Amino acid sequence: MIEKPDHIINSKKEKDDGSGSWGYSIRFKIFIVSLLPTLALLAAALLNHQYLSLLGESAEQILSMNYKSIRSAQQARKMLEETRNQFLEQASRRERSVLVLSDILKELSDPLMICNENITEAGEQELTELLLKDYDHYEKVVHSLVRADVDLWLNEDFAGFLTLTADMVARLDDLVAINEEAMERAEQKTRVLARHAQRNVVVLFTIIITVILALSFFLSHRIAKPIITLARSLSNAKEGSGIYPQINKRSNDEIGFLTDSFNRLFHRLELYDRHRDDIIAAEKEKVRRSEEAKGRFIADISHQLKTPMTSLSMSIGLLHERWEHLARDKRARLLETAQEDSTRLSNLINELVDISRLEAMARPHPKETLDVGVVIKECLAPLLKQAEQKEVALQIEVPEGLPKLTIDSFRFPWVITNLAGNALRYTDSGGCIQFSVNRRGTRFYFKCSDTGSGIAPQYLPRIFDRFTQFSERGESGTIGLGLAIVKDIIEQHGGDIQVESSPGKGTTFIFWIPAEEEESYEKSVGY
Repeated sequence: MIEKPDHIINSKKEKDDGSGSWGYSIRFKIFIVSLLPTLALLAAALLNHQYLSLLGESAEQILSMNYKSIRSAQQARKMLEETRNQFLEQASRRERSVLVLSDILKELSDPLMICNENITEAGEQELTELLLKDYDHYEKVVHSLVRADVDLWLNEDFAGFLTLTADMVARLDDLVAINEEAMERAEQKTRVLARHAQRNVVVLFTIIITVILALSFFLSHRIAKPIITLARSLSNAKEGSGIYPQINKRSNDEIGFLTDSFNRLFHRLELYDRHRDDIIAAEKEKVRRSEEAKGRFIADISHQLKTPMTSLSMSIGLLHERWEHLARDKRARLLETAQEDSTRLSNLINELVDISRLEAMARPHPKETLDVGVVIKECLAPLLKQAEQKEVALQIEVPEGLPKLTIDSFRFPWVITNLAGNALRYTDSGGCIQFSVNRRGTRFYFKCSDTGSGIAPQYLPRIFDRFTQFSERGESGTIGLGLAIVKDIIEQHGGDIQVESSPGKGTTFIFWIPAEEEESYEKSVGY
């Protein structure tokens, strides 16, 4: 039974005085939940205010391109002045140049390339292009000064070198000035924009929060009403009653979807109840038929016991009372009849014992990994002598190298013995019985075939049913519980069994079991 949601139905009785947390009505709970985005917006507003306050600083980061240009220009200017000073110092000492040319050019070209890659302001492109052209000329002049063997004051390129250096320094100063002015303008503009953005965001968030609060209160009321209606409908539904409500859908939102889900659930429960009732009715019918079969079985077995018992009693009585007056051939016939009746009684009693063994066979035992060929030979060893006496060929086919099989060593031999025993019982002298096993994929297949009398087609569908007796079995003094036991054991091993038979041509039983233990077996044992 579905429990009645008292905290939902009785929500009107609860007080919304703020003294509890989740003990209020659904409307108040949804309203509280609706406050979460409002609080999130407040937090976002605070964060946004802080972000806008830092907008001026962020602008400086955005202008890092200008800063890179300024720093690179200053670095190049410094390098030009240091190189010029070194040349002047060497010229004043009348020394030969010892400057390292590759270092000079690299320390000058790298900053100029950075300036060329970080052009952001008007006029910066023209200055950079002029600087790169000057650098090409500068590189040639420096090459000539470093490699010349004459005094620098006497070198014609030295005056050009000083003039070129002065021009490049002036252009670098202009480049620095352009970027510094751009940074100042951007900073002022960013500060103005930040103030406007802060004011606008405060107004905007105030409006948003007010609207959200109003909508939250309104929607919480609208949402709570269909939920309460749904809860009241669910409280009246009882599992197993067979009668379930059909809840009217009031909206197309999540509540409507939930209503559809419950309606589908109730429909499935209704179908389940019908299916359950059908199963119960089928089980009752099965029990009734089983009881009828047991009654017929008891009547048949009583008759089968009574007939040979009466014949045996009469034969023994005649032999006891009239032994001396009976002819030799008459006594021999009576003794033969008594022996046949005793054999029939013995077979019937042995199969009656199988009834008690059914319970023991029904309880699974721990499995063992055994050589299936050895198991088959040990099970069929007692039948080899019987087959020889009856002049029936019993052939066992087990391929070499067959892997071991995990089986119930208590119950599985019963399958082999029973199938081979039945085949021997219904196979006349001169016949043949073959029992073979092989592995295909993940299964072991077993086959027991004979050339016996076979089974009539009308009996094949019920051959594995319990308490089902066929005329051929009754005539041979058996009651046919063995095949029911065989099928139970094979199914408990996770396999299946099939039979093919034709009257007068023999019978073939084929069954298989998985090569490895399956989860179904473990569950049946209860490990």
